[in-house]
Amino acid sequence: MSLLHPSPLSWRQADLDVYVATAGSDYAGFVGAGTSGFEAQGPLGENLGVHTSVDAAQAAVDGHRVRATTTVTRRPRPLRTRRSGAHGRIAAQHE
Repeated sequence: MSLLHPSPLSWRQADLDVYVATAGSDYAGFVGAGTSGFEAQGPLGENLGVHTSVDAAQAAVDGHRVRATTTVTRRPRPLRTRRSGAHGRIAAQHE
């Protein structure tokens, strides 16, 4: 499976108004009927909004999954310089 092209979602109706998505054997989110439309949630409970149809809510779950799996390029961390002794302390001088 590629991160840019994840496996397709498989939807199952868990109850009269609840649909659960899986990708392979992994939980991918769900869609449930609410008072103002169909609520979509991602695999970690992310609120993906309220939609006018089941298909639109399922598309939101699928779209969220694609965005979440794309890689983000990170800037390299700056190299740390080693210091001898503790910062801010001056070595005691012996006479």
